[in-house]
Amino acid sequence: MTFRHSLRTRIIIAFCLFGAVLGTVYAAAVYISLDLIDDHLVDNRLNQELEHIVVHHRQYNNIPPPTSSYITAYIGTVSMPPHVRQMVAGLTEGIHEAYHGQDEYHIAVKSLSNLDNFFYLLYDVSGLEFTEKRKLNIGFVLAAGVILIIALGLWIGWLTSSKVMAPVSHLAEQVEKSGPDNLPTDLSRHFYQDEVGVLARALEQAMQRVEAFVNREHQFTRDVSHELRTPVTVIKGAVELLKRHFAAEKKSVPRSLSRIDRSVNKMENIIETLLWLSRENGVDHQGSVFAVMPAVREVIEQNRYLITGKPVEIDLIARADPQLTVPSPLFQIALSNLIRNALQSTPTGNITVDVRTDRVVVSDSGVGIAASDLKTVTQPHVRGSGSQGFGLGLSIVSRLCDRFGWQLEIKSVIGSGTTVQLIFHPTAK
Repeated sequence: MTFRHSLRTRIIIAFCLFGAVLGTVYAAAVYISLDLIDDHLVDNRLNQELEHIVVHHRQYNNIPPPTSSYITAYIGTVSMPPHVRQMVAGLTEGIHEAYHGQDEYHIAVKSLSNLDNFFYLLYDVSGLEFTEKRKLNIGFVLAAGVILIIALGLWIGWLTSSKVMAPVSHLAEQVEKSGPDNLPTDLSRHFYQDEVGVLARALEQAMQRVEAFVNREHQFTRDVSHELRTPVTVIKGAVELLKRHFAAEKKSVPRSLSRIDRSVNKMENIIETLLWLSRENGVDHQGSVFAVMPAVREVIEQNRYLITGKPVEIDLIARADPQLTVPSPLFQIALSNLIRNALQSTPTGNITVDVRTDRVVVSDSGVGIAASDLKTVTQPHVRGSGSQGFGLGLSIVSRLCDRFGWQLEIKSVIGSGTTVQLIFHPTAK
């Protein structure tokens, strides 16, 4: 969620827009009203002057001089200056507006008895009306008012959004502090019966279902831990007894018994890994420090049976001897999956296991992986075209990398082989 899409931002923007629209409409109304009032006052003054002259003309049968120095009276157009004559040309009886350059005039035209020509009153309002400078100053004042209203809307919007978002933020804090072992199943009692209360009740019901699911998962994990480890331990003990028996009689251990021994060890590591992955991410995953090279050699020997009778060579390159502080079986199960995949996908050629300071690189000259499969090969139950497994190996490796903060990089070319890098964070010696 970006900032501009947050509910708090939307509330603040709504108040600012409301203030901007309201302020702009008010400023425009004031500006237009001032201009209309100005014209109305001038026309009213001109009407009063005209009425005074008409009354005087009726009583005394003559035209008195105007009472304002800004008003000029003319009978007909003969005595008018040329620019005035041009302004009044074609005007009918009534009040009109005319301009001469930057000067504005309001002109009253009246037909009086005993006069053959129209009577004209010219009101020079250039010095009386709002000048452009005054209008500009008024515009600045109104614009400042609009900005002030927007700022006020911003402040009110911020206060309102804080009040509105407070219960939502509190609800988010309650949910954020929760975990699989302390799910908030009583959220609704902390909130009023409003929209946030409805959301809290919905989350509460969801949390209750999640809690029931987590309890079932914990129970299942405990049951699996007991039910699987017990028979594996029994089989492992029986294999040890059989080995001792053959050793006592100085006979070679049958290949089937060696395969059982390898499978039991492999099953034990897989069970340990799967049970460990089923725990919460926050569980401490630190183990005792172990050297990577001996673990790599052991994994290679455990999987060497896969190339029995095949023209395949395994080369181990030791460029460094890093150490890791994670459970050793988890590292071995991750590396075992990579090496086993390389062995199974290489019918003939070489496999190289390169141990470096911060990574183990497994390269093979096998069939390779199609480019379309590289993006999905680490997903559960996704198998390559030549895979003999169940599609879980690389998925387990990927999950281990996510848990430990490692990186898994896979590069492959069909017909040329595959290179997989398990990049980790070595422990300082």
